[in-house]
Amino acid sequence: MRCRGRHEIRGWSSAAGRDYRVSAAGLLILIVASVSAQDGTLLVVNGDHQAGSISFFDLATKIEVARLPIGVRTPHEIAVSPDGRWAVTGEYGPNADPVGRRVVIIDVPNARIAGYIDLGPDSRPHDSIFLADSRRALVTMEAADRLALVDVVARTVLRTYPIGADAREGHMVQLSPDEMHAYVAGRQGNGTVSVIYLHEERVPTVITTGLGAEGLAVMADGRTVWVLNQEEDSISIINTQTFRVEDNFPSADQPRRIAALSGGRVVIVSGNQAGAFLRIYTEETRAVLHDVSISALLPGDDGYGFLVNEEFGFVSNRAGGRILVYDLANPTAPPAILTDGHDRPDGMAWSPLRVAVLDD
Repeated sequence: MRCRGRHEIRGWSSAAGRDYRVSAAGLLILIVASVSAQDGTLLVVNGDHQAGSISFFDLATKIEVARLPIGVRTPHEIAVSPDGRWAVTGEYGPNADPVGRRVVIIDVPNARIAGYIDLGPDSRPHDSIFLADSRRALVTMEAADRLALVDVVARTVLRTYPIGADAREGHMVQLSPDEMHAYVAGRQGNGTVSVIYLHEERVPTVITTGLGAEGLAVMADGRTVWVLNQEEDSISIINTQTFRVEDNFPSADQPRRIAALSGGRVVIVSGNQAGAFLRIYTEETRAVLHDVSISALLPGDDGYGFLVNEEFGFVSNRAGGRILVYDLANPTAPPAILTDGHDRPDGMAWSPLRVAVLDD
């Protein structure tokens, strides 16, 4: 039998300890259908400048069990279907001509590329999110200022939506709980969020929030959307009943990524050359509950990836090649280190399924 991917694979340690390596020989990991947030598989985009890849970390053993090459059009983000079966990422690529144009469909349990969906020239797919049926996904077409709805099983584009005449470079996408609306953050121009009416033939509503609008999160009840305006260090809150900004307030420098937590909390990763922070707010009052410096643990400033799965927060740092794992129920406790010296980790997604890493 032989191992897919690397023959040298890593586990994690506490932040005070050190990284260790174990041999893949003799390791057998079974596919399971339902696991806790500390189990399953963490998929990590590796955004190397020369060629991108996807790492598969088995969270039960804290080991990288496979690595899947993507190619020179390096991805930045990744999404997993609710059932854990499929993942999609975009051939985003560097700022070069031609830009990427394909969505890559990944078979998670088998850690392989299952196919591609071509979005056409000058599309540059970046972010994506699955619908509840685990078959359809929304993908931002950053260079085309459109949003694509794709079928990952049929490998087809079902339709595309414009993000609005006043919106530029739709970068990140989120979905309303009832799947009636998609929200696309346009980071160029004045900084906007476009409301896409998925089941209506309507012109999108474009809401100006602030310069560099990028990270965004829909609250659990669907009533508000929090938007990070990275270039002006602020947070805007959109009321989804009126589709207007109901609040705007300062954030830590360069807010990067955001997620809603249980119990009416919101967590944001911010960072620049002066420092990086993990900050937790209350959703109702916008008060800061915790402000945790992560600068010493994430050296360098080249962007941060962020994923929340239940009460665990995964923070990646491209420059330092490190992924931290925070228990968000106790965020001031030292985090675990999933990997160190990794190849420019960026976007992440979680699957409840584990990967079969050995061939017959």
